Amino acid sequence: MPDAERAGRGAAYMATLDPGLEGALRKGMAPIAPDFADMMVEFGYGEMMSRPGLDPKSRQMVTLGALAALGHPVDQLKGHINGALSVGVTPAEIVEALMQVALYAGFPAATNALRVAKRVFADRGVSPLPATGEL
Repeated sequence: MPDAERAGRGAAYMATLDPGLEGALRKGMAPIAPDFADMMVEFGYGEMMSRPGLDPKSRQMVTLGALAALGHPVDQLKGHINGALSVGVTPAEIVEALMQVALYAGFPAATNALRVAKRVFADRGVSPLPATGEL
């Protein structure tokens, strides 16, 4: 696939997660590694994230699990939690996915990821709990 086509697919996918994502990535990388931004848009989003095998909700859930398991990419986890919410993943589904991480990557990784989710939910004014506060 030509670079321009991959870039277009990548930009379109990024816009479904956050309309400002591509611009923020390019602005952040411009002073140090502008080619890296091209790689992320073209390959990361234009090739990998745009593949037809998973719907965007499922793809975001897999991404959340992987980022949470790594335990350290807080900025990326925050962005992908926001992206997951944008493509229709519910806060409760996000919490369940991040709790599942504890079984395979440990409680510290899951705890850290849940703390990031808590901040994102507060910023967006959403909650994983039922409106009545009952579980």
